[in-house]
Amino acid sequence: MADCSAYKELIQLVIDNESSSKEETYLRKHMKMCLKCLSQYEIDKELKEVLKLKLEKKQVPAGLSETIRNKLIK
Repeated sequence: MADCSAYKELIQLVIDNESSSKEETYLRKHMKMCLKCLSQYEIDKELKEVLKLKLEKKQVPAGLSETIRNKLIK
């Protein structure tokens, strides 16, 4: 079995749609042979979906970002 530590970051890139198609193909070929990485991919992908469903976007008061910027500048 290959050292899978190199695939951990690639799994996240693929899940976040930040990988190239070549990287995604490379990872998918590896996951066909490696149940450990396939399992990690599925867990991480499911976790991201659950978080996306549970987190809601909230409206912030108008001018809040400007107020924060001004306080940071001081």
